[in-house]
Amino acid sequence: MAVGTSSDNTFKGDFQRRAINVIWGTNLTDGEYREHEVAYSAYFYHIYRQLWNAACSGDEPVSDSSHEKVLQIVSQLKREDKVKRELLSLVSSGAAGWSQLQIERAVNLAAGLLVPLNFGGIGGLRPGKQVTWNSDESLRQLVTRQATALAPSTRILQHLNCEACSACNSRINFPKRFSAWQLRFVAGFDIVWTNNLLDHLALDEEKLEVHIFHHVKVLMGHKECQGNIIPLDLIQETFDTMALLFPRTDRKVRKWYDKLDKTYRIDPLVFRCNYLKLEDRHSEHFKYWGTRLLKLKGAFDAHEPTGPAQWWRDDRKPVQWWTFWVAVLVLGLTLLFGFTQSITAILQLVRS
Repeated sequence: MAVGTSSDNTFKGDFQRRAINVIWGTNLTDGEYREHEVAYSAYFYHIYRQLWNAACSGDEPVSDSSHEKVLQIVSQLKREDKVKRELLSLVSSGAAGWSQLQIERAVNLAAGLLVPLNFGGIGGLRPGKQVTWNSDESLRQLVTRQATALAPSTRILQHLNCEACSACNSRINFPKRFSAWQLRFVAGFDIVWTNNLLDHLALDEEKLEVHIFHHVKVLMGHKECQGNIIPLDLIQETFDTMALLFPRTDRKVRKWYDKLDKTYRIDPLVFRCNYLKLEDRHSEHFKYWGTRLLKLKGAFDAHEPTGPAQWWRDDRKPVQWWTFWVAVLVLGLTLLFGFTQSITAILQLVRS
């Protein structure tokens, strides 16, 4: 299979279809790929292109004409559950003229194209948590290790749930108003769209930023792909966080997201996630992301409106909301009547 090079439009058209067929094990025809092209556009724009640009930079870069070779490595990663050391040896046997550094960069690049993590050893600088793939572990073992680190112990999660720490057995519910739109326009958090699954829901309280992983199509590909490199329960739970933050029935959230999609080219399939049932909208439902959701909700609840726009949108405390706006109305009417009386008095004085 001649995949092509980036110098002859590798990031467009038929190259994308052939690359997707290799990476996700699909067998899409030209017509079938055109039906799904928009869904894959975020992956090629944010992940494939950026990683290739990084790998083709610096000392001993990966050759810009080696897309075919790297995609073959992707196939090997899916087909053979070898530790990295064995995989490097296997790739070396078919990479004449490549230095050891180029081979390792190519293997790390292939891993990054397949699994949405920030792999070290590719080249370039990318924000967020970086992972190191040890020579004595397979790609699946690396992902499992990172996923396990996401899930806190039950005791720690219960402690985070407990407001008074008197009886660490409570659970926190996430109301329907707890959405990405509310985080942005009520609490004032900036949304940072990330390509790194490990940065999902990471909160920076100093910068007022929350990171959200948006590549639904990538996770769908892993869910349908044989081998299960990413744990299926982690994939499903990530979908549930998106259903929580981007409720598909909320027109306001959908309209806002559509505008963002045109600007940032984020994954349009976020609203394809199934609706999160009411009985699942609590912290204990989230094994992997529960800790970050609790921290995010804590920061959201603690935020006080800082301006008229935030006061108007903030419906978390209805009584306080009505009290504030009734007070504003009374003040406005008082000023209006006072101004009217002043004008009337001036006119009477002039006429007299």
